[in-house]
Amino acid sequence: MRRFIVEVGMGVDQHGQNNTRAAEKAVQDAIHRSCLCGIREVAGLTDPSKLSIEVLIGCPNPESVDRERVLKVLPFGQKKIEVRPGGLTGKTVLVPELGDKTDDLVVANAVVTVYVP
Repeated sequence: MRRFIVEVGMGVDQHGQNNTRAAEKAVQDAIHRSCLCGIREVAGLTDPSKLSIEVLIGCPNPESVDRERVLKVLPFGQKKIEVRPGGLTGKTVLVPELGDKTDDLVVANAVVTVYVP
């Protein structure tokens, strides 16, 4: 496999302290500004399911991340994920009606790497 693109994203869950939601947003942030037109035009790949996509997530509570849910953000490809300690927590306004248990917000970072055969 040849590395084709690497993109970085950040996601924040301001209410609910949900590391999975922050990780999903980080992956969405990374892929929403990546055009993969070169997959066909340069690499000659006609079937996007043949792509290999690696996702690396850094977040404050990696054990709590639903890895399958995060990978569902990616529309196609053979997907792998690694989640490790990272990201940040910060303070926001406590709003129990929005699911808050504390006044923390959660920041996750993502590195999405796409490989072509």
